Amino acid sequence: MLRQKIITTALALLLVFPSLLAARAPNIITEDNFIQAEGRGLTIQSDPPGVRVFINGIERGITPVGFENMGAGEYQIRLVKDGYNDKRFNVTLSNTGRLVVLIKMEEERGFAMLSVYRAEGSPAYLPFNPQITSREQNEPPPLSHEYKAVLNFAAGVRTIRVRAFGWEDAAADVLIRNNETTAVDIYMRPAVFSIDNVSLSRNRFNPFNTGHLGITDFRFDVSAPGTASFRILNAAGAAVFERQLDVFDTWYQSILWNGRDSAGRALPEGVYTILMEASAFQLTQNDDDSGTPRIITIRIETEIDYSVNIFPLSLDSGISGLSFTPLPHTLPLGSFQFNAGVLAGNFILHGAQKEVFDIPFKLGMSVTPVNHLELTTIFNINPYREDWGITGSVKYNFLRGDGIPLAFAAGVSYTWAGNEGAFPLSPGRGVGFFAPLSLELTNTLGGSFSLALCPILFWRGPEGLIPALMLGTGILYRAAWLNAGLSARLEYDLTENTDPSLLAGAQIHFYPLSFVFSLQGGVMSRNNILGWYGGITIGFIY
Repeated sequence: MLRQKIITTALALLLVFPSLLAARAPNIITEDNFIQAEGRGLTIQSDPPGVRVFINGIERGITPVGFENMGAGEYQIRLVKDGYNDKRFNVTLSNTGRLVVLIKMEEERGFAMLSVYRAEGSPAYLPFNPQITSREQNEPPPLSHEYKAVLNFAAGVRTIRVRAFGWEDAAADVLIRNNETTAVDIYMRPAVFSIDNVSLSRNRFNPFNTGHLGITDFRFDVSAPGTASFRILNAAGAAVFERQLDVFDTWYQSILWNGRDSAGRALPEGVYTILMEASAFQLTQNDDDSGTPRIITIRIETEIDYSVNIFPLSLDSGISGLSFTPLPHTLPLGSFQFNAGVLAGNFILHGAQKEVFDIPFKLGMSVTPVNHLELTTIFNINPYREDWGITGSVKYNFLRGDGIPLAFAAGVSYTWAGNEGAFPLSPGRGVGFFAPLSLELTNTLGGSFSLALCPILFWRGPEGLIPALMLGTGILYRAAWLNAGLSARLEYDLTENTDPSLLAGAQIHFYPLSFVFSLQGGVMSRNNILGWYGGITIGFIY
């Protein structure tokens, strides 16, 4: 059955796709063409449309345009549009057919002969490597070794922009005439040494998070070659980390700091100041009269907080956690997780009397726009059942495990889906209230354990007002670059005279960098029918 549906879908696409191309064909004109068709008269189409049509010297309309009552004979046609070359041709009409004329208008274009020079008095030692950045050129050509280039533009006033590191951006407006070449000279002046757009990727971070999740990225823009010292100061003002930066040779700079001192030791929690003192690489006209380079000082604060834990969780139920149990953990403010994956197995759907083989695809995302408040959603497509669904949830974390080894959260979820479109691992369509609680055990076997318990009230819509009672439980192990968990969910539906349903599964996430690779599998029992599943997921966490 599945193979038959796939073959049927593929054949339908093969039949529809040429039809779509055919439907679009009249709007795509690549060259002039004259076509004899059924009917009478003359039809003129152009690319672009909106072209004025003159017949025997008299303006008759704007393309696309048709003339059904034109008699047989020869006619002189002229097409006119601002910015395009006029098009002239003759047509001969007969009483036995309709002539369809397709015309590709040619844009008026000209050339600019560009030459880029150092401004008079510029220092000879400053590297000079200008680049054309004009937006009116999709792929600007490189300048020659003599800093010259020929640019092709549409006719009209055009702006040519040039940029070079260590030099002020320069631009020139030029009037481009049809089929003519205009000379353009641009003179560039040395840039004043400056630093702008200073930022940190993380104002608060945990050095024990893995990979890029445990660092902060100090970013800034610099206008010209220079040197700088980079230091990290503790709350007392003492330097705990020092580094001399290489000479700046491009605008965009980035320095990574992993929360450790110069000896590689992890620093204690607290607020630290990033101090950078930078100056131009060589003395220039921008230095003061004493000959001492102008020093630019940048200060910005970051915080080391070992309670900021960033690690991936399953999003299968539309709530972050284990496969069958929400967890109280939330991502830190500004972090997010995205993943996509596929499952395969014999699933037991809610209310079904038999297992159904399916290969559901899923897209999930979790983000924390406000501290301790996490939004999660999952979108799924079930091709075998030709249905789909979407789940969203809001979860607020009340306890993070600080001080006492308990974490607690509460939230609400909503699932919209067709009759069989809910994700097979979720509780189904409807509204749910959940309150996960976990016992946090740290420094165990080189990692941490979370023992979780989560009661859930779930109103299945639109069947009734009596909620299903659910209880999820699980255990999560977290290490430096992986986490793994076991979970189970017991479902008892008060509106049906059936035995409770039980779903259980295991999962493991690998994330040595910010990319996440996950494996999962499990079993489910509903109405005394046993099913199974397995799947893979890839994603990204920040």
